[in-house]
Amino acid sequence: MTKSPEKMIRLAIEVASSKSFTDLPIAAVVIDSAGEIVGSSRNCVVARGQVTAHAELLAISGIDMATLKENGRELSMAVTLEPCPMCAWAIRSAGIGRLVFGAYNPNYGAAGSVFDLLRDPRFGRSVEVIGGVLEEECRILLGDAFIFMRNNRAR
Repeated sequence: MTKSPEKMIRLAIEVASSKSFTDLPIAAVVIDSAGEIVGSSRNCVVARGQVTAHAELLAISGIDMATLKENGRELSMAVTLEPCPMCAWAIRSAGIGRLVFGAYNPNYGAAGSVFDLLRDPRFGRSVEVIGGVLEEECRILLGDAFIFMRNNRAR
């Protein structure tokens, strides 16, 4: 049984909150139709020194290809922040059927804020998008991290 959008975002918040503020607390959790977590990750751009180490990409890379090909449409991803264009395209390319996200990304959001790569009919089958779930909690989590990181930057 698929988890509710609120439960999914709570799982993502839990993953995002599980480490220090080395990286932004952006987390992605992929859940199958039985409600089981099949992939999850936290943003690791700074920790790994890789610009592509976004939570969504890392969560997808942890799922075997057979699962994506056979059951991709039945998978749901929950993310604390609306995906950027790179991550939105990866979600669509992986065949994931539903995206649930917390805070909107007014600068780079690609699930409806700035771009809508997931529902644009020019690219074939679209992804169901549910945005703004527990938005305030996600925004506070991200805001606290920005403040901490700014105030603790090596000088």
